[in-house]
Amino acid sequence: MKILGTRDEGEWLAGLSEQEKAQFLAALIHELTIVARSTYRPQTEELENPRRMRKVNEIQHRIAACLRQVLSGRGNDEFQVSIAAWVFEESDPELRELLSWAWAQAKRRPQNET
Repeated sequence: MKILGTRDEGEWLAGLSEQEKAQFLAALIHELTIVARSTYRPQTEELENPRRMRKVNEIQHRIAACLRQVLSGRGNDEFQVSIAAWVFEESDPELRELLSWAWAQAKRRPQNET
């Protein structure tokens, strides 16, 4: 699947129906939990990369806020478009690749599955 530019992906999200937005955002939050696991120190309760975990958590927080707005009927197109920037404009190249992977995975999910 081709990932478009940040603005294109944000506008794609904003252009979905409210139901599709909610499903995509929920799927993206789920995929980001997998990305967050990359910060764990194997076979311990410790974090290998706390800075990265904090970034992923901040992105999940914003996506969850966007999802709440969509579900309450108070969605904001500009906020929805900005979600893509949090994914595709991350300064850490390795994290940006993982975030882009999560976005692509969420886009691949059938619309009736979260």
